[in-house]
Amino acid sequence: MNKHLNHIYVLVVLLVLLPFHISAQDPIGDEIPEVKVIGTVTKDAIMLRWAVNTPLAWKYVNQYGYTLERKTIAIGQEILKDPIVKNITPIPILPKPMMEWESFVEGNENAAIAAQAIYGEDFEVELEEGGNGILNIINLAEALEQRFSFALFAADQDYEVAKYSGLAFVDIDVKPNERYLYTVSTAIPKEKLNVKFGGVYLGLSDYQPLPEPQDFVGVFNDKNVMLSWNFTLLKKQYNNYIIERSDDGNIYKALSDIPIVNLNERKKNPSDRMFYIDSLPQNNKEYHYRLKGISPFGEIGPPSKVISGSGKKPLQHNPAITEAKLLPDNNSARITWEFPEEGLASIDHFELNRSDLIKGNFATIISNISKDKRSIEYSNLNAINYFTITAVGINGYKRVSFPKMVQPVDDTPPSIPIGLTGVIDSTGVVQLSWQKNTEPDFLGYRVFRANLENEEFTQITFKTIPQSNIADTINIKTLNSKVYYKIQAFDMRYNPSGFSEILMLEKPDVIPPTKPVFKSFKADKGVVELYWINSSSSDAFKTLVYRKVKGEDTPWELIAETDLPDNSFKDTTAKPIVVYLYTLVTMDKSGLESEPVTPLTVSLPDNVLKAEIDKFTALVNREEKKIMLTWKYKVDDVVEFSLYKAEEEQKPTLYKVFKNDTNQFTDQNLTVNTKYSYLLQATFSSGAKSPLKKIEVEY
Repeated sequence: MNKHLNHIYVLVVLLVLLPFHISAQDPIGDEIPEVKVIGTVTKDAIMLRWAVNTPLAWKYVNQYGYTLERKTIAIGQEILKDPIVKNITPIPILPKPMMEWESFVEGNENAAIAAQAIYGEDFEVELEEGGNGILNIINLAEALEQRFSFALFAADQDYEVAKYSGLAFVDIDVKPNERYLYTVSTAIPKEKLNVKFGGVYLGLSDYQPLPEPQDFVGVFNDKNVMLSWNFTLLKKQYNNYIIERSDDGNIYKALSDIPIVNLNERKKNPSDRMFYIDSLPQNNKEYHYRLKGISPFGEIGPPSKVISGSGKKPLQHNPAITEAKLLPDNNSARITWEFPEEGLASIDHFELNRSDLIKGNFATIISNISKDKRSIEYSNLNAINYFTITAVGINGYKRVSFPKMVQPVDDTPPSIPIGLTGVIDSTGVVQLSWQKNTEPDFLGYRVFRANLENEEFTQITFKTIPQSNIADTINIKTLNSKVYYKIQAFDMRYNPSGFSEILMLEKPDVIPPTKPVFKSFKADKGVVELYWINSSSSDAFKTLVYRKVKGEDTPWELIAETDLPDNSFKDTTAKPIVVYLYTLVTMDKSGLESEPVTPLTVSLPDNVLKAEIDKFTALVNREEKKIMLTWKYKVDDVVEFSLYKAEEEQKPTLYKVFKNDTNQFTDQNLTVNTKYSYLLQATFSSGAKSPLKKIEVEY
């Protein structure tokens, strides 16, 4: 085994020196130690993969191992109240002993890397001799990180390596109608390191076939082809790939015994594509390629769509246009070019191409031009014309000249744009549209905006726009309530039209009005009168009057809406003695409301004259020695009656107090041959009192 590990050491050192990023190593340092678990489902088994996320945890777990527990959570549609627990690993899972790796590493580089990382005596880092203790600690830490990174990298590339490393398990004791929660923990003693467990929830019903790789393309060149594909689309499904080639489209063979892995993934400016360059045995022969993905569980997915092509030897010479001349009819051009004589044997013909833009898509307008010709005329010019000459090789390979422009004379501007309309939404987005110009040499529009009709307009388009609509954004929280637009059309010679008619748009009102100000108030004889100064906002519409009882946790009550310019209100519903808070809010024509004014505290005195008790009588019964008093008073809000009594020539004093539902009283505290005066008064909840009602009785 040692001779194999010595050989592996050289391989690992070379790999470490390569400047690539390994995903298993991202990040290392301040992470909380935990177990990361993934799983997949086949038709009859559940496959698990796991690993710890820090080098120190990896070092300890290689010594103490992992434990795997399975809980049956659901059977069919039923969630079990008491999950069925199964300890799958009574003995912790550890990397296989070193001697068992000996036959495995033969011909398997990933196994060799993992074995060296776990059991090798040295790993890449050269310790500084004669250095201090701190430096040696740093070197040892770097060596541990290298071991950790490469061990996980190797396990990622080969599921058998993961199983040998104690990082994988296949559960075949599963049933189709059950779902399981797998929990993977470390057996590391907590006093050494506390590692958080990980888990995954799966069932055979989660099975899905692997997808085929997407966006597989190839660019064929001289005896080579550059293949590329988008690996990020299926990054969770595949971490390795196999490229297969066929000479006849039937029998495919892998280009390499070692799967292709992405070693250039980076955090900054990442690429979503992987690339592979394959050498072609010969040019002008069609080859076929397809791509297969390998999952982290060693499963090989279906092949991608086949791409085919053949290598071609490029032309050695380019044509060059020497002159592109406008002819006197102002509608035709003569194109003249040159091509080296020594390259004529390699080409079949020339092609003339034209585009409206210098970097546009050039279209072939004259093909199969004899390779002996060096000049050609073309009619029906557009407003702007860019021409190129293409030399077409006998093998189909093409070389294109630099473009030359031909422009007919044109000083006629396009017509003035019409039909400009627009709307503004509540967020300040303006949508403008108009009728599109129909001139054949029409280029586009420029749009201008102003905040005032008479101020200078500002262009809001950085270049001409071809469409007949545009979206603009304005600030609607400004004092000016309108915005103005106009547009101008241009042709391909940049001849400008006149300006369109100015479009005025009303901005949506999002600025609330200013609030009113209390001026004064009166509270007398059952009426509260409020006076205020109205809002100064020009679009103020009405004033809202709100009231609530002071000290009570109740909402404000809207008691009046007064249209401007009214600036007063009489509240006849206020109750005496109660302390009220009044506030005002201004509403504008858009329904926006101002901030409420500072509440005004008002209490209405109970100074309204109360009605006199209408009936108060006395009935004397000398035989039973008593006087019966009765009364009647039909007024609301009475809380009690007070009865005063006095003998002749004496002042009356309070004699009895009755509840508001009492209407009679029998007085037996009497002296014969005495004249009595009785006075009755009602007391209200506000504290107000009725006038005294007096009767005199001879006893």
